[in-house]
Amino acid sequence: MENYDIAIRTQFITSLMNYFKIEEDVNLRAHIDDLTSKIERSQYREFFRRLSSGEMSFKNPFEKISLVSKSFVIDDIKEDKRSKKLYNIMYELRKNIILDENGTKPAKERFEAIYISKIKDKNSGEFLLDSDDIEVIRNLGKSWIFDNVAGDKSYFLNIVDVEYKHVKELHVRAKLTDKRAKNGSNT
Repeated sequence: MENYDIAIRTQFITSLMNYFKIEEDVNLRAHIDDLTSKIERSQYREFFRRLSSGEMSFKNPFEKISLVSKSFVIDDIKEDKRSKKLYNIMYELRKNIILDENGTKPAKERFEAIYISKIKDKNSGEFLLDSDDIEVIRNLGKSWIFDNVAGDKSYFLNIVDVEYKHVKELHVRAKLTDKRAKNGSNT
């Protein structure tokens, strides 16, 4: 599997060089590899989509590659913050339910019965979860969250990070499908 990943990575770098008509050179290849080191294989298509958006027409190829690469790092930081926020909310919710001695049903059943879309901040009254947070919770399942939020935090955060990326990818695909449908209906 590792050789396959290396081959795909090499092709990605080669495609970038061809895209910008950069002549083959070990040092230039290594520089592009360094600039894109944080880009995962699953992000290559989105990387090229962002690169070809036309928003950076006055930048040289290396500046463009660098800026697009940085945008992925910023996205990862945002997802990491979202995952930590979701962890804190779910951990506190689970803790409060377990500590509530007035409940007639088991804690897990009470946790699963909560309307997650209605969870509000006690002070401001604002909703704590947005539609992406709710979708992640629904995809993972309240039962899974209840069982895992009190366990290994890094495991929980990793799974939630992956799910946020999945939800984001679904939104991007839906937008592309809508855009294609509108373009198809105009022709």
